[in-house]
Amino acid sequence: MNPLPPVITVDNAARLTRFRQLGLPRTPFTGRQHLGFALAGDHLFAWNTSSSRLRWWKHLSSEDEIESEFPLADFKPSFLRDGSIVAIGEPVADAAMPWRYRIMAISLEDGGLRHEEALPSAVSGFGVSGQGMALVLLEESGAQLWSLKDWRLMRSLNGINIPAMINACAFSPNERHVAMVATPYDGTPAGLWLWDLEKSTSPTYLPLKVPLGWSVAFHPSQPLLVVGGNANEVEVVDVRERRITKTLTGFHCLPSNLDFSPAGDLLAAGGDGRGFAIHRFDTGERVFRHGDNNDLQTSDAVFSPDGRSIAWGQGDGTVGLWSVDY
Repeated sequence: MNPLPPVITVDNAARLTRFRQLGLPRTPFTGRQHLGFALAGDHLFAWNTSSSRLRWWKHLSSEDEIESEFPLADFKPSFLRDGSIVAIGEPVADAAMPWRYRIMAISLEDGGLRHEEALPSAVSGFGVSGQGMALVLLEESGAQLWSLKDWRLMRSLNGINIPAMINACAFSPNERHVAMVATPYDGTPAGLWLWDLEKSTSPTYLPLKVPLGWSVAFHPSQPLLVVGGNANEVEVVDVRERRITKTLTGFHCLPSNLDFSPAGDLLAAGGDGRGFAIHRFDTGERVFRHGDNNDLQTSDAVFSPDGRSIAWGQGDGTVGLWSVDY
C-alpha cells in the first residue's frame, strides 16, 4: 500500500505535482467544471455546465466513472452523507411532479434517482452545507431552508430583494450563516447577501468593490469569508461585523472559484481558463500555479477534506489530482 502524501501546507505547496488523471480526454472541451469531494474524501464529482454532464468516481484509486442521465439545472451539486449527490433537476415531463424544478438525490452506486421533492417555482440560487442543509433561492417566493437528512422543508426565508444574477452560495462550517454572491441586473456593483439563520429570516446586504461577483467561501475555523470577482483580487469579510477587513491582491486569474485548505492557511483559486493557483491566506502571496493551453474552459480547484490533495479540471475535460511528494 502506498503511503499517504503529506498534508499540503504553506511550506510545501510549491512542490505540488499531478499524480493521477481521472476521465478520458474529450476535445474540444469548453465550459466550466464544478468539482466537489465527498466528506470522506474517497469520492469526487465533476459537473460540466455547458453539457449539463454530471460524472463521478467512487474510488479515486480506480478509473471507474459513473455518469448521471438526469437533466440538471445550472447549480453546483453536492455530496450528501447518505451516499448520494444532491442537485437541482430541470423541469421534465416524466418527473413525479411534471414540469417542476425539484431537489434530487442521485445514487453514487448506479446513478439512479433516490429521492426528489418538487419546488414551487423556478430556482435562482442553490447551496448545500457539509451536514446536509440546503438553501434554495426561488424566483417568485423568496427562499427555502431544507434539511436533506430527513428531506423536509424547515422554513421559508426572505430572499434577495432586487433582481440579480446569483453566481455562488456557501454555508459556514457551523451552518449558522449562508452567503450568496450576486450581481444586480441594474448595473450596480456586485453584493454579498448574508443570512444569520439563528437571528433572522432576512439577509443583510454588503456592497462589494468588484463589478461582478463570482465566488464565496467561508474560513474553516474563523468568522471570515472570502469573495472573488472580475478583478485579480479577493476581498476578506468579517462575518460578525459585516465589513470588508482587507483585500488580497496579485491573483493570477479572475477567481471564479475559491476554496480553503482544511487548516485555513491556504486558498485555492481557479478561473477564466488560466489554470489554478494556491495562495497564502494571511498575505495573498501565490505559492503555486499551474495552467494548460485551453482558454475556453474554467474549473474549480478544490482541496480534499484531509488536505492532502487538490483536484482541478483540465482543458481536455479530464480531472487532475495533485499532491506533494506522492
